Amino acid sequence: MVKMRITEDIKVFHLLEEYPESEEVVRKYFAYFYQNRLVDIALKRLSIKGAFNVLDIPQEKREQFFRELYEKLNLEMPRNNNIE
Repeated sequence: MVKMRITEDIKVFHLLEEYPESEEVVRKYFAYFYQNRLVDIALKRLSIKGAFNVLDIPQEKREQFFRELYEKLNLEMPRNNNIE
């Protein structure tokens, strides 16, 4: 079974569905949605990039999110991971 490629364009919901173990990292960066009980609304509709934009997360933190995510999932970080 081939796992999906993780980019900023995938929906947060699909990431959590495909990689349930990613929830720890997702909760850390998107805590606002959890604290305000918006998970079912926001994270099912927003891409990772969309969630970053809504929360106005700076580029440096976005890159850190992907580093932590890949480390958590024991995946090798791609050279071009489409997080511009």
